[in-house]
Amino acid sequence: MVSNDVNKAISEWTAWAAKPEVQRYDIALLKIWIQFERFVGELFVTYATGNTSEKGYCPTLKIKFQDEEQFNAFMRDGTKKYVEYLDKIEKLSSHIFKENPFDVILLDANIKPSFDQMRAIRNYIAHESGEAKRKLINTCFSGNEKNFVEPNEYLKSREKLTKDSYYTYYVKTIEAILALLIEDPTTSPT
Repeated sequence: MVSNDVNKAISEWTAWAAKPEVQRYDIALLKIWIQFERFVGELFVTYATGNTSEKGYCPTLKIKFQDEEQFNAFMRDGTKKYVEYLDKIEKLSSHIFKENPFDVILLDANIKPSFDQMRAIRNYIAHESGEAKRKLINTCFSGNEKNFVEPNEYLKSREKLTKDSYYTYYVKTIEAILALLIEDPTTSPT
């Protein structure tokens, strides 16, 4: 999977959501997030096994895994067959890379809050549990339950600084993250 696969999903799902008879930006963002999360997970494996991104970037490793099988054996929790890559990136990437390429998600003051908001929206859309709703309220609505609106309505509303809809704002954030993750930070313009 390459970044253009995610960009293609963005185009397709945005066009679908924009149809007057559809207007379901929550579903579109969920579908895009699934592709984005898959891309990030695959990139984590690529980098941790000493391979390069589609742009030729290869971060310096503290630990090099021989292959994906060995890497996933270390990443799995117990008998689970599925690896929660985003959780593992948060917990372990700083121990794997000398200069963590995932710091853009984990530490960047402009991106991290948006990333956390999208993740909370995704979890609420997927689960609609009380816990997911609390995290969504805390992350997107400053902890004020009175401000809560369902994700589809929230995504159609306007972000304060850019005046874009939150949906557009988040999609642009995903696009920015994609570009930053695959580029060598020492050669990319700032």
